[in-house]
Amino acid sequence: MARLSAAQDVEALLARLGSRIGFSDALGAAPGERRLDIPWPGLADVLPDGGLPLGVVELASARALGGATSLALAAVRAGQGRGPRAWCAWIDPEGTLHAPGVLAAGVDLVRLLVVRPPRAECGRVAVKVAASGAFEVIVVDADAVPGAPPSGARSGVERMRRNPPKDWQVLVRKLALEAEESGATVVLLTDSTRPRAAPWPVALRLELSRPSRHELTVHVAKERRGRVGLVKTVPFQPAVPPAPAIVRKLSAAG
Repeated sequence: MARLSAAQDVEALLARLGSRIGFSDALGAAPGERRLDIPWPGLADVLPDGGLPLGVVELASARALGGATSLALAAVRAGQGRGPRAWCAWIDPEGTLHAPGVLAAGVDLVRLLVVRPPRAECGRVAVKVAASGAFEVIVVDADAVPGAPPSGARSGVERMRRNPPKDWQVLVRKLALEAEESGATVVLLTDSTRPRAAPWPVALRLELSRPSRHELTVHVAKERRGRVGLVKTVPFQPAVPPAPAIVRKLSAAG
């Protein structure tokens, strides 16, 4: 029997999960006015709207010590905090998401779908997940981790040829449309040291760095209403009590 592709596997699982559209909208303001409040000391003061907007948010840091993963986990925890039926998803093509770290961030692993597609299919799978309307927050590892072998490609050059940067311009627009339709926040994890010909069309780009073990510097580098330039150093978020749970993973290998 032929093995299913990652995109087909995701499609089948999403059909079983169903959609949570309507559940989240009942929690407060209209979709265009809602935001994702992050439980992180001092962060609301630097974010233009006090939280992460609906649509696509880029967290750029010097991988892997810049703090983007920790902030993304806080966003997942916030998304799950919207209700007992609130699910989140993490697109993890290199398989670098560490379960103990996820638990330490207070994430309920029962309501976290981890998808590990080949790198070349990462964007396409992310669009399918966003289009499902089943998730509050979707985190996408949009850049390969330095030193990690490219999944589904023999070399970094081949990976870039199969998934060139210009494709992400289109993918981000698709993700934005799907996220705003379903009321979700899509978080892209990117490498701030990697050159890019043009900025991606995201609603918000935050550049993160860790000046010390206990600090996180946040710079608003792009915002859809032009509110940019603000830089603030906030305390690095301490770990929270873990939630006992099991992780649900979807393997691209079928």
